[in-house]
Amino acid sequence: MNSSFFLLQLKDLSSIRNQNSKKEIIHDIHSGTTLGEILNTLAKKYGKDFEETIDIKTGQVDVNTLVMLNGKNVRDTDLKLKNNDLIIITVPVGGG
Repeated sequence: MNSSFFLLQLKDLSSIRNQNSKKEIIHDIHSGTTLGEILNTLAKKYGKDFEETIDIKTGQVDVNTLVMLNGKNVRDTDLKLKNNDLIIITVPVGGG
């Protein structure tokens, strides 16, 4: 089984930064791992900030979440990740 890694940059995800004190996570993946699998893994590990990144009705990245894969905005959770992929996730911050 081939092992690869991806680099995840976190933007505006304060609860993860509070737990992790990092703005980047490097994560090992196996060949064929999908974006959806990674988002689900992050939701289990970090909770709140990732739990709503996937729209339950569509199975795709939620419209309120920006996920960029190698500089391109993506919604398809079935995309297979490759070695050295860069994923940037931005969740809107509430305010008023």
